[in-house]
Amino acid sequence: MLKVFKYTLLDLTRNRFVLGYALLMLAIAQGLFLLEDDPMKALLSLVQVVMALVPLIALVFTVVYMYDIQEFTQLLAVQPIARRAILGGQLLALAGALLLAQAVGLGIPLLVHAPTASALMLSISGSALVLVFAGLGALIALRQREKARGVGVALTIWLLFVLVYDALLLWGMFALSDYPIEPFIVPLAGLNPIDLARIMVMLEVDLAAMMGYSGAIYKNFFGSGPGMAVAALILLLWVAIPAWRSFVMFRKKDL
Repeated sequence: MLKVFKYTLLDLTRNRFVLGYALLMLAIAQGLFLLEDDPMKALLSLVQVVMALVPLIALVFTVVYMYDIQEFTQLLAVQPIARRAILGGQLLALAGALLLAQAVGLGIPLLVHAPTASALMLSISGSALVLVFAGLGALIALRQREKARGVGVALTIWLLFVLVYDALLLWGMFALSDYPIEPFIVPLAGLNPIDLARIMVMLEVDLAAMMGYSGAIYKNFFGSGPGMAVAALILLLWVAIPAWRSFVMFRKKDL
């Protein structure tokens, strides 16, 4: 697995997309901090950018890259290398490259302009989203044989998580406001890793009141130490389950 990881990582270091991702995040983060006099306002704007942009880039790039190295993967598959080592090395290299690019592009401005616990939580949540959507991207690439269809599925999933899910959740909360729906709101938040990451950051910034009725419920549950531990565990499951399914599919896939 280490050899596959090394060769994949070397290939990714020459990939302009990874460098472009780092520069894009650096430009956005630095620009927001320079435009705002209050670092906290810039941080709040950056939260919205990270929660939308990071999943999109991690998901689409993973899907495209997995298709682009398909011939190399086929070559490795006929060698005396276990399939779990092949996929494991590739996924580790992909995640490592994206996390490094994000650490440079997002971490440096946060460290310079807002070295706070809220900024640290944003970095951790953004890194978790990279891992979640890299795993989902690998799973999509393994399930769909055509590159265009895989990218289409990836974009659809991103839109569902970023736009459609929140709209449906808000509609349901208003439509059922006369009923005791509080026990269902927290589990529903766990079905969307982007919402879960956003909630963790907002609670660290202590802006649950700005999230309205749902924010009060989230603060009551996730605002405590055990609640944050549950949120972290759910995000860990979002990382582990797609990765596990990817390994299962790759082991059975006819390359």
